[in-house]
Order: sequence, then structure tokens, then C-alpha cells
Amino acid sequence: MGQMYYTWKNNKRDIDVKQYVYYIGAYHYNWHEAMELLIVLKGEIEVSINGRNYILEEDDIIVINSNVGHATLARKSNSVAMVIHLHPIYFSFYYSDYHLLEFDCMSSTQTRSEIPFIQIRKIVAEMIEFIGGNTPAETLHFESLLHQLTSNLVNYFPPKEITSTEMASNMKKNNAVNKIIKYINKNYRNKISLEELSNVSGYNKSYVSHIVKLNLGINYYEYLTRIRLREATYALVNLDEKIADIALSYGFSDVKSFNTAFRGSFGKTPSEYRKQLQIKNSQELITEKRYLGVEEYRKMIKVKKEVNAPPEFVDQLQINHKEKEIIKTEDFQTIKEIRNELEMLLEKLSSIEGIQ
Repeated sequence: MGQMYYTWKNNKRDIDVKQYVYYIGAYHYNWHEAMELLIVLKGEIEVSINGRNYILEEDDIIVINSNVGHATLARKSNSVAMVIHLHPIYFSFYYSDYHLLEFDCMSSTQTRSEIPFIQIRKIVAEMIEFIGGNTPAETLHFESLLHQLTSNLVNYFPPKEITSTEMASNMKKNNAVNKIIKYINKNYRNKISLEELSNVSGYNKSYVSHIVKLNLGINYYEYLTRIRLREATYALVNLDEKIADIALSYGFSDVKSFNTAFRGSFGKTPSEYRKQLQIKNSQELITEKRYLGVEEYRKMIKVKKEVNAPPEFVDQLQINHKEKEIIKTEDFQTIKEIRNELEMLLEKLSSIEGIQ
């Protein structure tokens, strides 16, 4: 079977959705026009948004708004998240300045079991069962679930509108940070100065570290160190090179600085770390996005049930299989008639509002 990665577009209804389940890996910065809803299915992750770092645990939810730079990092091995990307044009029928909407939605230890978050998890779990559907009935059902999800977000977490000036400023900063990040990712093996990053970004040296911290929650040198550690750790696991050679190869000035940085992040020296590892059963270091397979996802959900995890995803798998037995093509005509009646009613309401 395939991967847990799906897309759905309906241009007539301004729907553009991606939904997937993947392993959270090494520190990765990005930004995109779509708003993002992320649910931690397993493990623990760190999310950096606009200079602030948040720790999310299993079943936590966060919304990352359109064009906001962010980064994720797994704090526990095999951490898994489900993500929905929704293009903000979806809201254009309801909000004139849809591209300026900003949601404030994030759960915590105290709130993740509250009704709004339970309902969101339940809807999202059902959505991924139907987004890959081929029949008209399954498509209609998926879109109805999407409407439920956005309705819950608007009702429980009413969006505010940022100014167009703020949006333009955010996009300009995102472009600058993106250039800095790309440069660091490409040249991390070499010594990188603020002057180089100033030339790359177009900002003066004193502002470069500030703008990176503003977006990532860490300054440029901390980010550079994380990238070097990420690559050096991969080398420790997968290569037979000496630790001193790895340190120099991945941008550290000497073994001492490598040891210091490594101990600060992992609580042990590189040599201690390497001794503890048995490559045959160690976790593969995830540096690129890796999606779960369908069976892998179902097994993970089954484990959640066995350890008495919150039941939204577990129960939904069972319910959805029953629903797919019920929602057959022969039911489509009835659903279509109901939809047509609703659309006629909406047209009448719109004409009445136009008269008034």
C-alpha cells in the first residue's frame, strides 16, 4: 500500500488541501502560503514560531498561520505528526481579507483533553480516511469534514486580522531568513561570518542575528551549530571516520568544541554516544521528510489503543471502515439532492441580502 500523503483540490469551492503523516526529523526551517494544522501522534517535538519555542507532546495541536516562518525538531526518537495544509483562499467566501487571518490555536498539558481539541482530533482522524476516496460520496464526505474542521477553528479560536503592512513585513523577513538558512545549510562545513550573511540577506550585520532569532527562537550561530551537529551525528552513526576527522569535516574548529556542543545537546560526548549505538538497531537519522506507510500508520494507531491513549484516532479508524460500508455510490443521489437544495437556499438568501 502507499504512503500517508494525500492532496485534494476543488477549484470551484476554493479548496486546496494536503494531509499527511510523517516522522519529525532534524531541525528544519520553512514557510509557505498555506496555513498548517499539526497534531503530534507520537513522541515529543519542538516547534519554533516567530522567535518562540514550544514543546508539544502526544495529542497536542498547533496551528501555524500563513506565511509564518517556523521550524520543527524531534525531541524523542520516532516522533510522528499528522499535518493538514489548507490554502487560505478557502476562507475567501467568508472573509474579504482572508489572506490576513491569524488563528491562535495551540493545546497544552492542561488543555489537550478539552472539547475543542478532542473534536479537532476526531475530525482530522476521519478526514485522512476519506481524502483518498474515489467515489462522489467519499469526496462529499471529506469536504463536509473539512467544513466542520474550519467551523470549529473559527468558533473556538476566532481569527484576528493582521494588517497588510504586517503581512508584507513578515514576507520580507521570511525571504531574508530563508536566504540565510539556505546559505548556512549549504556552507555549514566552512566558517560563516555575519558579514557573509549580511551580504546574503541584505540586512546589516547587527540585524542578521536578531532577525534569525526573531523567526527561529535561536540566533544564527545556534542554528549553524544545530546543523553541524545534525550532520556530524549522522556521520557518527553511519560512517567509520575518526571523531576528530568528523569534527573538522562538519565545521567544528577542533574536537573540544565538538565535544562541548555535543554534550550540550545530547548529555554525552560523541565517543560515548557512538559506543552506545548498535547500528543494526539504531534509529535512522531523519534529515528529510519521511511519510508513514498506510500499514505503518494503522499499526501505530493500534498501539495507541493498547496503551490506553486518547481514543479519537483509534475509534475513528473503526468507525470509518463501517461508514465506508454504508456510504455507497447508490447513496450519492440522495446526498446530491440535499446539496442542490442547500445551494438553492443559499442563492435565495444571497438575493434577499442583495435586495436589502
